[in-house]
Amino acid sequence: GCPMIGLVYKDLMVLKKHLRYYLIFLVVYGGMTAAGMGPGILGAVICIVGMILPMSSIAYDEQARWDKYAAATPAGRAGIVGGKYLFALAVIGGMTALVLLCMVLLHLTGLVEDSLADLVLIALSCGGAALFLNAVTLPLMLKFGAEKSRTISMGLFVVIFGGSALAAMMLKRQVKLPVPPAWLLNALPVVLALLAVGSLAVSYCVARAIYERKEL
Repeated sequence: GCPMIGLVYKDLMVLKKHLRYYLIFLVVYGGMTAAGMGPGILGAVICIVGMILPMSSIAYDEQARWDKYAAATPAGRAGIVGGKYLFALAVIGGMTALVLLCMVLLHLTGLVEDSLADLVLIALSCGGAALFLNAVTLPLMLKFGAEKSRTISMGLFVVIFGGSALAAMMLKRQVKLPVPPAWLLNALPVVLALLAVGSLAVSYCVARAIYERKEL
């Protein structure tokens, strides 16, 4: 409801300076993509910003001891948790749209040779990965705090993108990898979307149960 949207607005206002920095970040990575590093590196911005901003919002709340005050407002504990998830969705949705716009502009100017369909798939896949990362890390951050959960979050990020980079390198060197069935490849975008949304829904329920029992 409105109290939860108010909490999201509060996070956006607190972090608005960070948002400007990440727009510069987006331009730099766009330049690297145009220089021939591939659109995947631009897609990675979605995951980087999609992880860092929700983590930063929780860290700021901890420093300001905001949780105790927010729990006493009409939003309550459920609103605090819902606000963090809604904020993560807003950040990831906004970054996915911006990255996709940059990719399309680079494609139209001839700086990126990938097809529009491939660029859309890359942006949406990175958006889905960002949702999954938040599904894992948000309950941990709400339970243990942003600082204690930072190492786990960064480790998870490195494992996922290190694995992706390794797979891409192996494909470039024409290393033979197991080929999934054609039906699975065709259904992969839908499967990944369902996995991302489903994991986020389960994560939200877990986070609410954790936060209801947490001492503030």
